[in-house]
Amino acid sequence: MTCLNRLHILALLCLHCGYLHGQPPVNWDLTFGGEAYEEMNGLLVEPDGIIMAGSSKSNMTFGNPNDYTWNILIAKVDFNGLPIWTRYYGGNADDRLWNIIKTSDGGFLAGGFSYSGAGGDKTEPSRGDKDVWVLKLDAQGNKIWDKTFGSLYQEELFAMQEIPDGSGYLLGCHSISDAGGDKTENGRGGQDFWLICTDLQGNKRWDKTIGGNNYDQIHDIEWASDGMLYLSGGTASDPASGELGADAAHGSLDFLLIKYNPFTRQVIWTRRYGGSGGEFAYALTVAPDGKIWMGGGSNSEPAAGLNSKKAPFYGGNSDFWLIEVNENGMLLNDYAFGGTGLDDLYWIDVNALGQIVLGGVTDSGISGNKSSAPKGGYDYWLIGLDRYMRKTWDLTLGGSDHDALTRIARLPTGELLFGGHSQSNMSSDKSQNSLGVNDYWLLTTRCARTAEIVQDVPPACVPEDAILDAGVQGCDICLYEWKTGDTTALLNVPPGAQGKFSVLVYDHYGCFDRDTVSLSTPSVPTVDIGPPDTLIQNSETLTLSDYQPGLTYEWNTGQTSSSILVLEDGLYAVTVTNGEGCTASDQILVTFEKEGKIYVPNAFLPDWDGRNEYVTVYGDRSVLKVNYFRVYDRWGGLCFERRDFEPNVEHLGWDGRWRGKPQTAGVYVWTLSVLLADNTEKKLNGNVLLVR
Repeated sequence: MTCLNRLHILALLCLHCGYLHGQPPVNWDLTFGGEAYEEMNGLLVEPDGIIMAGSSKSNMTFGNPNDYTWNILIAKVDFNGLPIWTRYYGGNADDRLWNIIKTSDGGFLAGGFSYSGAGGDKTEPSRGDKDVWVLKLDAQGNKIWDKTFGSLYQEELFAMQEIPDGSGYLLGCHSISDAGGDKTENGRGGQDFWLICTDLQGNKRWDKTIGGNNYDQIHDIEWASDGMLYLSGGTASDPASGELGADAAHGSLDFLLIKYNPFTRQVIWTRRYGGSGGEFAYALTVAPDGKIWMGGGSNSEPAAGLNSKKAPFYGGNSDFWLIEVNENGMLLNDYAFGGTGLDDLYWIDVNALGQIVLGGVTDSGISGNKSSAPKGGYDYWLIGLDRYMRKTWDLTLGGSDHDALTRIARLPTGELLFGGHSQSNMSSDKSQNSLGVNDYWLLTTRCARTAEIVQDVPPACVPEDAILDAGVQGCDICLYEWKTGDTTALLNVPPGAQGKFSVLVYDHYGCFDRDTVSLSTPSVPTVDIGPPDTLIQNSETLTLSDYQPGLTYEWNTGQTSSSILVLEDGLYAVTVTNGEGCTASDQILVTFEKEGKIYVPNAFLPDWDGRNEYVTVYGDRSVLKVNYFRVYDRWGGLCFERRDFEPNVEHLGWDGRWRGKPQTAGVYVWTLSVLLADNTEKKLNGNVLLVR
């Protein structure tokens, strides 16, 4: 079976009619439909229920007994599967839904294709053979408006996005028509991408045709982080034809990814991915961490070359093929999952922690890397991957006949929703008989994890961290996300921390649970009045202080202020107490230096090598200035004198010369006078050796 044929695998059910962990447990399943055929292609989760959307021919059940065509069926059920409302829309011919999105006004945008003219729920005439049909619905599913777009031949919608500023919608369609009707450009080949931009009332602002010289089919559109668009699907066109870049073709049909600027309406780049066989991308996801994932079906062996498939092929008609690409569209990693039958990937679910669930259709038995047994004809096949791309589980769901998954969603507490359609009666995973020939089939998983924070708080006034333990027993790979940003099971909380501490716990199914505790630990004060031993000059004073609001102070001197002035030697200690009665202490030994320290070298060597060139006066900070510094030879002759200069400046001393002439080596006598910080004078004398 080629990829071109596999594009319609989801319709086969109706065409027949006219490191592994345990698997996630199923909570309940729902069969929904009428006396004939239903096909689900839309699944959304609202705060108060679940939206199922698709197409139906069960017109007797839904109130149109004389209508034998396809119509659009949208229903809402609560989180137990009980009905809330059902809406049915159509014209005088076949009308099908391929997508539904939530809109920022609280309603929905639904779309697909229509063969109908004006009549019934369709207000505009047909443009040609098959047209794009879009319906704007309110929060209860009631129609607000509908719009038809098309040209002479066939157009069909597969993807939609609301414009982020809320000004309108982008519709991802394909077309085989040239310019005419609502289409402003001729086709590029057999079939092209056709992008339509509308305002909030569905009026067309502009349209753009993108494609190569052969077959190009769009399937998804997603917003890029830089405000551009990603368009994905498949291509059989030649490189460098139409808007396609020069990337080499890989096989008969390749994954196609296009980056598009909706403001300038220009293609930024195109990329194609594949092997020697056929590939088609049914799923495109920009994950919360910015990673770009594409997925679909592949029947190619690994190949060499840029953006080529490197993952193995497990045989049969096709495998799940998942690829990760960077922001420039270059393939970073690829992964294959499959057995010896048909395995096609239709949906990629990525949560905030990077865990991935893949969903699609399979008729493989246990083979390749498929470890779950088949149930009937076609089955739902689900695969769980951790954030390191290790498979943690796979699950086959189905009854005794054909079942095809098309969508995955999540309930507000993380339970997975698997939606598609089924021909099976009650059997295996299906708890209800078929209502007609083919029905909507919805299943939910059950989350069994419970988050619970256990507190280990130290006794009052003990300066130790409190420990909050959210570890879930029996869940070695659970992931933890604290409100503080920490990601470990244990959270250390420093003394004095107050308030609420919350954790979100995920298991390998993506189920999550929250817990919050209020913590009030006594604050333990700290005090620091300086280094343990402090030496100061007799000309200085020292203020000891570590002011902190809310503390009381008790010094060993009897003072109770937050700071004290120290004027004499001694051991000074303080104890601080906070409002909760917790204390802390610190002490300092203060020594006063009674006189200044003065130093003159006993030898120097003025050989102009940059070291020991001068003899001068050095002193501590109590020496304010040198009144005079004199050097005499052994006969009492004056060789050098300098007055009123700063100490510790080497070049202000004697360089061994008198009147510009170097003096002979030998012992010389010096005398000096300095002014100290207490305004007293100190005189010293001594000898220095001049070395030559």
